[in-house]
Amino acid sequence: MNCIILDDEPAAVAILERYIQKVPDFQHLQSFHSPTEALAFIKQQSVELIFLDIQMPDLLGTELVKLLPKGTQVIFTTAFSEYAVEGFSLRAVDYLLKPISFPRFLEACNRALENRTQRNSTNDYIFVKDGHDWIKIIWNDILFIQSDGNLLYIHEKDRKVITRMPLKDIIPQLPVGQFTRIHKSYIVSFTAIKRIERHQLHVQNAIIPIANSYKDTLEKHFGLK
Repeated sequence: MNCIILDDEPAAVAILERYIQKVPDFQHLQSFHSPTEALAFIKQQSVELIFLDIQMPDLLGTELVKLLPKGTQVIFTTAFSEYAVEGFSLRAVDYLLKPISFPRFLEACNRALENRTQRNSTNDYIFVKDGHDWIKIIWNDILFIQSDGNLLYIHEKDRKVITRMPLKDIIPQLPVGQFTRIHKSYIVSFTAIKRIERHQLHVQNAIIPIANSYKDTLEKHFGLK
């Protein structure tokens, strides 16, 4: 499960980063001290989970969570217990009070993993519109998705489906941990990748560009760095 940290306290970020390294199923993408920078990152990269501080100078975490894409899981981290009721009303996975112990942190992580398992067990397809027809797309059949303005080209092994939808609208619907964004216009299935080069990768007979801003996430997933 990939995740980011948003907390304006460097010491708190360091603790969470150390804890995440101890959880085998978790991949730390990046840490942020600024809500604005975190939101900009989330718009470009599919994020499954965010460890979110509540008390921040620019924007409360309880307000920021309302701006997140549908399906993004949230674990609140804070030194103030009075926000607990509001935190759970926003359907947070958990609410961690600082200082956070590792056993308590691990409990929250396991809840997030359980949520992901339940979600993946119920959503193995999507219907998209192609002209006047609705086409069923099985997530496991997708090799990659290409965006051109408001058009999506969904590439499978034996067919290509074209639908009118911006890329940002399909990202929250993707099964967690199965796809990754590698370019502002491309999302690929991890299992479909056959070769990774410096600035591009190979999926079946297609060669797809890799943007520098996404290369780190890709290499981390495959343990290449």
